[in-house]
Amino acid sequence: MKCWGRAALVAAMCWVGCGGGGSLPTESQEQPSTTNPDGTVDLPDIPTEPGTTDPAPFTSLWPLTRGSTWTYRITDPVRGTFEKRVEVLGEQAVPETTMTATAVRSTQPHLEELSWQVDVNGVVVRLREEDRKGDTLARATTWNPATVKSLATERPVGWSYESSIRELTRLGDGTTEDKDKTYIWRVEAVNETVHTPAGTFTNAIRIKRARGDKENQERTYWLVPGIGKVKEDGERLEVLVSYDVKQP
Repeated sequence: MKCWGRAALVAAMCWVGCGGGGSLPTESQEQPSTTNPDGTVDLPDIPTEPGTTDPAPFTSLWPLTRGSTWTYRITDPVRGTFEKRVEVLGEQAVPETTMTATAVRSTQPHLEELSWQVDVNGVVVRLREEDRKGDTLARATTWNPATVKSLATERPVGWSYESSIRELTRLGDGTTEDKDKTYIWRVEAVNETVHTPAGTFTNAIRIKRARGDKENQERTYWLVPGIGKVKEDGERLEVLVSYDVKQP
């Protein structure tokens, strides 16, 4: 497994977003940025776990094979119940950088999200996310270092990773908001049984994501090897309805 750092990323560049508000910058104000002068974004320094190997598509907890799709039923306390479809589009250039990453599109009735993701030592991170309403770009979010999205490689119970990031959100009207955030990821259980409309899974890994800088902001994810996320609970509930994971 490769251990990515900034220097390695620049040398291997061919391998390689939500907030609101903010004040409108004046011409004399420096625009905040999460991109390095050379057009790259730093990747987190995630160590290789002893005994782990690159996951095959049929064992990855977060498959990123082009053409793979997932449909989720979402129960939201504000928007009610609706479905979300997720599709892996494949390798694409990351806007406003010199990098490429795997593009993933998420479509909901009121919103379309496009994010660029890459696997770093079995941990999937996001470099950028764009939110669109119709044909209008409503929000673009970037992070430095890139923010953790999920696990791709199985980890034992008790495994944890803490990341401190700088998050930049640019709204469609040009206003920006710059925040520092801390996230703590922890594997809480393995081989859990999860019942979903897509089926019953007996080998799910349960992972919790908490904010290190805020209380009562937690999300729990259930991931299944070769399938990906089958359930998410936190601000809203997501359960898997159907999936089609492609082989390379």
